[in-house]
Amino acid sequence: MTKSTGATAPLLEVRSVRKHYRRGSLFGRRDGVDAVGGVSFRLEAGRCLALAGPSGSGKSTLARLVLGLETPDSGEVLFRGQPVAARTGPYARRAVQAVFQNSLGAVNPRFSAKDIIAEPLRNFFHLRGPALTERVGDLMAEVGLDPAMMNKYPHQWSGGELQRLCIARALTPGPDLLVLDEAVSSLDMLNQARIIELLTRLRRDRKTAYLFITHDMRVVAAVADSLAVMDQGKICYYADDLDAVAAADAFDHSGVCRDLLLAVPPTDGR
Repeated sequence: MTKSTGATAPLLEVRSVRKHYRRGSLFGRRDGVDAVGGVSFRLEAGRCLALAGPSGSGKSTLARLVLGLETPDSGEVLFRGQPVAARTGPYARRAVQAVFQNSLGAVNPRFSAKDIIAEPLRNFFHLRGPALTERVGDLMAEVGLDPAMMNKYPHQWSGGELQRLCIARALTPGPDLLVLDEAVSSLDMLNQARIIELLTRLRRDRKTAYLFITHDMRVVAAVADSLAVMDQGKICYYADDLDAVAAADAFDHSGVCRDLLLAVPPTDGR
């Protein structure tokens, strides 16, 4: 996809990655599907790549491959020049974090907000006592949550608040890369706008790179530097610099882009 501008390896590089799932039938036949079929791209430190596409296009499978939760059948996923599957140790676990669509399902319902954020602080930094409580409060404040509410449980937060809590937890280890898999798609438009504003500010302040996975083209221009559109397991459209690309260009190059843009509901109430 994009070319390296120097000798330094990109933060994330996906090289010709394929993932095939086999499935059986009642009659003993075994067929399958290429969930990801030869995908390549690069993501530099501090940048945001939006990975867009309709449901079933392979976006979430690709996210799991980037996170090391699944292994590609062929090709490579490299983080700072090293295969993701080969990375071990505390730094490897800290460096890439994820925020998912289902914020309620991503947390332990028996944990308070303090417990949710404190867990990685204990594991990675061995914080305890007042220092731990202070750091939890700082992280909550950074994502716009009141530290005085750290003893509330997940069911006591709104959807937007709980997603902020999940973002705070993901930021706790100081990651170089955040994989955001439909992280705003379950929120109403007001909370979407607030979370997008939050993510934009955090990326500016922390210089963290984002792989922002979405099916909603409305949010792409607001968060991303570059765009890759997936369809049937492949990247069918790529733009390295969104500022230099008109929407008409996406219409001209990809029917999937056109379909996604046409699916955006009007904002004038019609």
